[in-house]
Amino acid sequence: MGSISNATIIDIPVVIIGGGGCGLTTSIFLSNLGVEHVLFEKHPGTSRLPRAHYINQRSMEIFRQHDVAERIQAISCPPRNLSRTDWRTAPGGNGPFDGRLLATMSAFGGQLDTAEGQTYRKDGPELSTNLPLIRLEPIFRQVAEERNPGRVLFSHCVQEIEEHPDGVLVTVKAPDGTVATYRAQYLVGADGGKLVGPKIGVGMEGPANIVKFASAYVRADMSKYCGDCTLITHFVNPETEEEFNHGTMIKMGPTWDRHSEEWVFHYDYPLSDRKYTAEELVPRIRQLLKAPDLAIEVLEVTHWILERRLATKYSQGRLFIAGDAAHRRPPLTGLGLNTAIEDAHNLAWKLAFVLRGCAKPSLLDTYDAERRPVGRRNCDWAYLAYNNTFVLSAAMGLTPGDTAHNRKRLSRLFEDSPQGETARYHLQRVFDTQDVEFGAHNIELGFVYSSRAVVPDGTGAPRQDSGGKIYIPTSRPGHRLPHAWIERDGQTVSTHDLIGSGKRYDLFLVTDEAGDEWIQAADALSKTSGLRIGTAAIRASPQSTASDLYHDRDGLWAKVRGINDGGAILVRPDNFVIWRSLSPSKADCKELQRDLHKIFNMA
Repeated sequence: MGSISNATIIDIPVVIIGGGGCGLTTSIFLSNLGVEHVLFEKHPGTSRLPRAHYINQRSMEIFRQHDVAERIQAISCPPRNLSRTDWRTAPGGNGPFDGRLLATMSAFGGQLDTAEGQTYRKDGPELSTNLPLIRLEPIFRQVAEERNPGRVLFSHCVQEIEEHPDGVLVTVKAPDGTVATYRAQYLVGADGGKLVGPKIGVGMEGPANIVKFASAYVRADMSKYCGDCTLITHFVNPETEEEFNHGTMIKMGPTWDRHSEEWVFHYDYPLSDRKYTAEELVPRIRQLLKAPDLAIEVLEVTHWILERRLATKYSQGRLFIAGDAAHRRPPLTGLGLNTAIEDAHNLAWKLAFVLRGCAKPSLLDTYDAERRPVGRRNCDWAYLAYNNTFVLSAAMGLTPGDTAHNRKRLSRLFEDSPQGETARYHLQRVFDTQDVEFGAHNIELGFVYSSRAVVPDGTGAPRQDSGGKIYIPTSRPGHRLPHAWIERDGQTVSTHDLIGSGKRYDLFLVTDEAGDEWIQAADALSKTSGLRIGTAAIRASPQSTASDLYHDRDGLWAKVRGINDGGAILVRPDNFVIWRSLSPSKADCKELQRDLHKIFNMA
């Protein structure tokens, strides 16, 4: 294509298409990194549906870094109130098998007084929470508009994209019908795959059209049917011969104990053109719960198809895709929105470095190299968690429509005898395998980047837990910086707080009292490279008394830092380790300069 004409064109470094969770968080991160941009969203407002709701520990520490976490926590679910998942029979009936607990398990590390909860608390500065998009996206929009006033534009429809060697032309129609053309250096498609993906020839790999769901977003008093700490309840009513004899109920707030005012019910059914109306779903909810007189106000009904799809590429030239445009998977494990937030976090700092001239455009190639493998991993894991639900169904031993068989099965399961106790024990044992969904701690924190934006140090990767639960903190390059609480001058911060949101530092070097040489080398590089490199020394010896050292408050940093005295760790803006020296330099710290020049293609 030819170069762009300058007639009536608005220049802007970055255009974002899509004002959902992915696009809005991309905007927030770019603003904090000082990147001028404009966001276009064709709809007039944020989501009318709760949809994604679980915000995992990694996302919350990202929001902590970018000064959004407190706004979310002000209205989101406390950890305790999302700490259980239950499977129950119909709670409203008075039969011998109604209102019975089939199985239960802890969820998302929310039981903080348990060993699992303490592990979550130890491994990060923030904990998971729950807030549906209908309440979360307005926070994102408010923050994005505050930090980029006049350039977060809803009711603006992108009509055409043209990529040229020197930029991307984006034609946009405003709500008043006027049309404007923007010239961007780069474009981010957070549009669910509707426009940008097809433009760059993205294919989607993996199974589609797996099963269909009807979701009813309702307002009702479910306080008799749900515990304070239970976020998700799976109900079965095996005595009905009708459709929808099982379903999932999820708290949606704004109150987060059993008195939550709003809920979502999910029902799966075979693929067809059939869609259910609110009038049809209300009696089915009552039937599932055996609550014929329950007052239910349906706020919204939606239908969707479960799939596991991964884009064949995440970028081409000056165009990038993120979020649902790049990956779509079953909602189990809550990896949809969280993976999108990680996409935005990864891409934003790389765009900032390139646009500021701190790195050559080839740095942007590492976005696909780093994020697509994580997208595949998360798609596969969510699909695994979905397929495991068939194991749970088999363990229950219930046959849809066969009421006589189901009553006998429940009678054996709940009988007051050693045989009944054994049956319940083994049922719970099978249901505990669903920790692939509700306890995937390592899936959330333990992903690894391997690209030319990471300098290997020759050490081997820690063994990964095949069960997805056990996260092993490590400062090995390509891994997330281990969290530990450190203190100085009466203030306590996380190691994750050191680099900040990008306003002060581009990279951050962590060493100890024997690492003065590394600090001097980082300071010198800051003056010559254009990269703002912050430094901190966390004392390794209890005998160190220098006032400029951080103190390892709980002794955790000493266990997870992974370097010897006088070694150093260099962290990227996304709090992933980009470079590490296990010991003091043997080359006057020239290896630091050499490796950074290699990553960023500096002269």
